[in-house]
Amino acid sequence: MLPAPRSPQSSRLWKVPPLAASLVLLCAAVGSIVLAGVAAVALIPVVFSLAVVLGWLVALVLGGWAAIEGLAALERWFENDQRFHR
Repeated sequence: MLPAPRSPQSSRLWKVPPLAASLVLLCAAVGSIVLAGVAAVALIPVVFSLAVVLGWLVALVLGGWAAIEGLAALERWFENDQRFHR
């Protein structure tokens, strides 16, 4: 069901003076800046932790790759060196 139409006099539910409205909007603006700052500071540990985890993953992948390449080089050395053919 739709509400009954209102008269033009009752269209404004709250009659807020302009000075009070401007103060409320100013407080809301300052509050949003403060909340954005708090959210940014709260995200610093999360971003730092993700960076550390990503760094460890890259180090693990590169270290594994280096180990495989080292073992392959060692195998080629074993195959080509005459001391290991005796």
